[in-house]
Order: sequence, then C-alpha cells, then structure tokens
Amino acid sequence: MKGRKTLLWLGLATLGTEALAEAQTTREEQFQLGAVRASVGVGLLNGQAQERVYDPYSGQKISHLNWRMKEVPTLHLGLSYQPVNWLSLDLTGWTRVAKGDAHMKDYDWLDGEHADWSDYSDHPDTQVTKAWQADIAATAWALKRDHLALGVMLGYQRNQFGWHARGGRYIYSSDEGFRDESGEFPAGEKGISYQQTYDTPYLGLVGLYHFRNWTLEGRFKYSQWVRARDHDRHHLTGVNYEGENGNNGRMHSLGVALTYQVNPRFSLKAGVDHQVYAETKGSTLINDTQSGDRFRVEGNASSQSARTTMSTLALTYAF
Repeated sequence: MKGRKTLLWLGLATLGTEALAEAQTTREEQFQLGAVRASVGVGLLNGQAQERVYDPYSGQKISHLNWRMKEVPTLHLGLSYQPVNWLSLDLTGWTRVAKGDAHMKDYDWLDGEHADWSDYSDHPDTQVTKAWQADIAATAWALKRDHLALGVMLGYQRNQFGWHARGGRYIYSSDEGFRDESGEFPAGEKGISYQQTYDTPYLGLVGLYHFRNWTLEGRFKYSQWVRARDHDRHHLTGVNYEGENGNNGRMHSLGVALTYQVNPRFSLKAGVDHQVYAETKGSTLINDTQSGDRFRVEGNASSQSARTTMSTLALTYAF
C-alpha cells in the first residue's frame, strides 16, 4: 500500500513538473529576446462607410450616401521583433485581393433632414476598388508572468477605402412635384466613385493569456487625432468633391484572437477585429471639371465615418 502511494505521489509530481515546464516554455517562446516572427494570413472584411453633406449655415443634412462592403477577401502580412525584454515592435498590414460584394444608397433632402427625403438612388452594382491598412506599433510590456502578459501600445496606422457605383435606379423630385420622377441609369455606367483616407496615431492596450499550447489575446486601440480626408467624383455631372474633414477625429478598435502553438516554430492564429472611425466634419473643395470652376465651402460642410469588422486566419513562423 505504501509503495502504491509513493508511486501515485511521484506520478502527480511528474505531471506537475511537466505542466510547469510547458507553461514556462510557452512564455519563453512568446517573449524570446531577438526573436523575429513573420506571419501570413487571409481574411474577410465587412462594414460600411458614411458620406454626408451639410448646409454649413443651418447645420441641416442635405445628402447622405451609405457605402457598404461585404465579405471582401483580404491578404495579411506581419513582422514582429523583440529587441529587449520589455519591448516588442510590430509591422503589419492587409489589402483586398478581390472586389467582394458592395452596395451604395444615396438620399437627398430639399427641406432639411427632419423632412422626408426628396431624392433617392440605389446602386446594387457597386464594387470595392480599394481597401487596405498599414500599421506600425511598439508595445512596452508592463507585466509578465508565466501565463499572463500586459502591455501598452503606441502606434500609427493608415487606412484607405474606395468604391465605384454603376447603374442603378432613382426616384427624384422635380420643380413641379415631389418624388415624381423615377427611372434607371444605364447598366454598367459609372456614376460615382468615392474614397476615404484615415491617418491615425493611436494608444492601446494588449493582453495575453497562455494555457498549454493556447494563447488568448486581446487588443484595444484608441485615438482622438485622426486625420480624415475623402474624395467624391460624380462621373455624369463632372463635379468632384474633396473633403478635408479635420485632424481630430476619433477611432477605437477591439480585437480578440486565439493562437495554437503547433510546434516551437509554427503557430496558427484566428481572430476578429472591430474598428470604428467616428463621424468627423470639415470643409469641401468643389471642382467642376466641365466649367473649370473651383471653390471651397468652409465650415462643417461634409463629413465621413466608417465601421468595419475583419475576420482573419494566419500562420506565424518564428526565426
């Protein structure tokens, strides 16, 4: 009986030692000094962007365009380097690799946004022509334990989104009536092209929790220093609108990911990231390419905003 108890205690001690060693190995692999990690992955982008035009004197909304994107395939690349024990450097980016599904709807108001819309157009034949993000960040690790790590991020990212809307149908109001004109645009004819750009320095928090070969990761980013610009080109009328929508916009994002350590070199990571650029307003430069007239509408004449969700699956290799 005593021999059996001794064997039992030896077995439990061995399992405990192996579990501790496994946790320590996971921690050391995650924070190995001088380690370089390269990742490649794929993703699906969903979301929408809002384009609004305001009367700068009354503040009433006079136009609202909703640009959607659905299941846009993306390619993701990344590099990570840890030069010292408390610091990690990351360079990541993604870009669309196919056009995906998109849709644009355009509403206009003659009597201000509190009245019913007066003009409407629907454009199911809309394509995502541009979608990408580049991000560089430094993380200072304030806390490290065998299973837990917490860090503070300082970073900068740049985003661009672009669409082409073709064809579609419309309901317009004439001088003699309300919503009294309707019809369809020629199929395939380019109507409106739109692009948003965001330049974003940000602060953030990151947390890692290790269990056996698994790592749960959470990231939060915040900025109130977003430089927002947009460009709207109306192909049928030849009028272009360039919005300078401020340098103090807000952005926040929340990402979660789960990583499985296949071996000391390879790991597989699945994640979801939700990102919001809040509405920011500014002036608009109007350029009539047919007449050559150019003039700027000052004040809060236009605005832009965007909301996206990215789902990813990536493979990481440690050198």
